[in-house]
Amino acid sequence: MSDAIAQAAERLRQAEASATACEPVRGLLGTETDLRTAYAVQRANREYFIKQGRRLIGRKIGTSSPAALKMFGITAPTYAMLYHDMVLNDGDTIPAGRLIQPRLEAEVAVVLERDLDMPNPTLVDTLRAVGYVVPAIEVVDSRIINTANNIVDLVADNVSGAFFVLGSVARKLDGLDLRRANGMLYRGAEVIGQGTGAAVWGNPINALAWLAAKQVKAEMPLRAGDVVMTGTYCPMQPAKPGDAIAVEIEGLGRCEVNFAA
Repeated sequence: MSDAIAQAAERLRQAEASATACEPVRGLLGTETDLRTAYAVQRANREYFIKQGRRLIGRKIGTSSPAALKMFGITAPTYAMLYHDMVLNDGDTIPAGRLIQPRLEAEVAVVLERDLDMPNPTLVDTLRAVGYVVPAIEVVDSRIINTANNIVDLVADNVSGAFFVLGSVARKLDGLDLRRANGMLYRGAEVIGQGTGAAVWGNPINALAWLAAKQVKAEMPLRAGDVVMTGTYCPMQPAKPGDAIAVEIEGLGRCEVNFAA
């Protein structure tokens, strides 16, 4: 690991631990930074966290919508790690001051019942591996002071992963069409975002297959029991103290999270 990658990883850890935004890490990484460098920073922190006892339980898919791809100037989604201490129960409250600049996404989460470890999984392979799906809220939080839509900073910062909430009622995929299912994001009774699964790389199952291939290439294949946050149904929205947030996915139900005042 280069000194620059180690320094960038440490800067992000310190920002998360102190809940204080840091300067962009791309300035530490040189002028020829690319996604490989950004993932190297992400990997350095994964290795650090696991040594410290943090448990990896899945992955998240980011920047999977056409709008996000265009904004970041990329042609495929990104991915990041999910750790055991990022999980919130349906209805939990996030303490005030815990996050820096939180935002919200409405998603479907998948839990695998089989390994998804082939290099290029087909739709059939991917469907067979899915155990169940639940509605989910992702609470993202950039540790970087100037988000500036920079893909290197985003990926290095674990694609802004902070917390995620899983609905308490799980469903099999039987009879569900995630591509056409409508998703709603609420603040109290107000709808603040909505969309369908078609915004998620064409279909959340397509996004899952894409991720599985990427993880095989990275020598970290998806395993039975892994949780995958498949990507947002609608543009992310800011969160503020006192918010009561809910996500409802057609055919799956609802989950909620609160922000302490």
